[in-house]
Amino acid sequence: MARSGLTKSQVRVVRDRLLAEGAYPSADAVRRALGDTGSKSTIHKYLKELEGEGAGAGLQRADTERALQDLIAQLAEQLHLEAERHMRKLHAQQEQALRDKDRELAELRDTVALLTARLEKLEGAPLADQAPAQVRERASPRRSPATDGLGNFGVLMSNSRCGSRDISPFSSVLTSARSDAFEIDDLWPLK
Repeated sequence: MARSGLTKSQVRVVRDRLLAEGAYPSADAVRRALGDTGSKSTIHKYLKELEGEGAGAGLQRADTERALQDLIAQLAEQLHLEAERHMRKLHAQQEQALRDKDRELAELRDTVALLTARLEKLEGAPLADQAPAQVRERASPRRSPATDGLGNFGVLMSNSRCGSRDISPFSSVLTSARSDAFEIDDLWPLK
């Protein structure tokens, strides 16, 4: 019984598969893929004919397109994964910053409550019972020539030798009235 020979179509199928896998379709590679059947010279002859037909050029183009599409899909998947990972990281950082700010706000509220309690204790009346205008008045220092530290500067310049008497420390030095004795507590009441 005669052996059936190797056909050109069998070599074409194996060659196309090797090209799709990215391997070079040499005579040895095609023979191994066929199960070590066929002579190398016959396989080489068919490979030359297939190369001459140009069928491989169209196949290579299709393989290149497929390979590029696969590569693009892989890159897109990788970019999406990296973007998701980056977004999760940013979200976690934002959540941590919010927790830190909430903790800082709670500490500041505690400090305000403590200072309000101390102020109420020192002043003898709870601040919550007073009108807002009274609280503002109490919180802002009263301005007067004696408590400013420099006095009314405009009056001093025009009246330093005119008889108008400003008893602030600045006016005493300005008018060279060092003989005036004054108590600092009398000039700046801290009440």
